[in-house]
Amino acid sequence: MKIVSIAVYQADLPLVDGDYCWADGKSVSVYDSTVVAVTTDTGLTGYGEVVPLGPNYLASYADGVRAGIKELGPKLIGQDPRDLSVLNAYMDYHLKGHPYVKSGLDMACWDILGKVSGLPVNILLGGTSTHKGSTCTVPS
Repeated sequence: MKIVSIAVYQADLPLVDGDYCWADGKSVSVYDSTVVAVTTDTGLTGYGEVVPLGPNYLASYADGVRAGIKELGPKLIGQDPRDLSVLNAYMDYHLKGHPYVKSGLDMACWDILGKVSGLPVNILLGGTSTHKGSTCTVPS
């Protein structure tokens, strides 16, 4: 199985409760979403999404995601989307840093792996746990 195409879509997602504001008067009025579709030579398509919170909140921003995929995407054509360790190393080799760019591509490849294996991605990632974990009390 090989990647034959990567499509990128932009969508503005409205905020239900109005603008999201933080320090120094910075805010966003919509989430700028990037949806990534990775298609294979078998016709399977996997989907991923990246939705950074504006260009001045974190060191990731939506236009940067799309620019990074434009740079990295062509290098992934012909790669096996199921071989995730190899694919992630390949992405790191061709684009240093910028994990937010790679995350949508990685999600799309996990989606493909889930479709091929017939398993939901949460099972592939280790399963669903209802265990709440233990608590720890720190004495004062």
